[in-house]
Amino acid sequence: MSTAPTRGLHMQPTTPFSSYQLGASYDEMFSAPSVPRHHYAALHRHLLDLPDEQMRRRKSVADQSFLHQGITFTVYGRDEGTERIFPHDLVPRIITSPEWSRVERGLEQRIRALNEFLKDIYHEGRILNDNVVPREMVHSCRHFRREMRGIDVPKGIYITVVGTDLIRLPSGEFVVLEDNLRVPSGVSYMLTSRQVMKRVFPEWFRQTSVKPIEHYPQALLATLRSLAPEGRPDPTIVLLSPGRLQ
Repeated sequence: MSTAPTRGLHMQPTTPFSSYQLGASYDEMFSAPSVPRHHYAALHRHLLDLPDEQMRRRKSVADQSFLHQGITFTVYGRDEGTERIFPHDLVPRIITSPEWSRVERGLEQRIRALNEFLKDIYHEGRILNDNVVPREMVHSCRHFRREMRGIDVPKGIYITVVGTDLIRLPSGEFVVLEDNLRVPSGVSYMLTSRQVMKRVFPEWFRQTSVKPIEHYPQALLATLRSLAPEGRPDPTIVLLSPGRLQ
């Protein structure tokens, strides 16, 4: 009676990133396969130690929090339910302080330039006269208000709140996708997302130094108060909203 030789089988342990593939776009977490960027190293270790079931449970807690607080968006042109939970990724995008400082300076410069552009087209129109921007492009825009030509706005501020959409190029550089100047939205998403993340992953915030954003409502109020007419130390500030959809 003969016996076949035995063979030892060794299974490679699976990790949350076992089947993760780097694409052609810029990868926020990894600089190479299984090599996290320096500022993602601690988060990467934490995710490796986090059981799948815990991740699913925390994702469910986050979704329920968004739903109960009404943080949803409307899908137009469909017959099924139009309200959906705002998409939310539990894995945060980490931007280092030096990188954010550069982005912040660029955004401030851009907003000042956009404000000067609006001031010019409603007054001297030099950018149109010099054909830097075609006149017909501005005058044919349905949001161009001819009634505002020659009218001085308080303190020359045409832009009080801006929603700037940023994307990453494959090189890793940030670029602006679009500027939302008229009725920018999304602040409630930002504030609620931070609250939810603090509740779902409190350990991440205890271990890292994250810039606070909770002061945003006070900063917005101070900005709007600064535009009030002279001699109105305590102006009434009103924010218009479409209200609750029934």
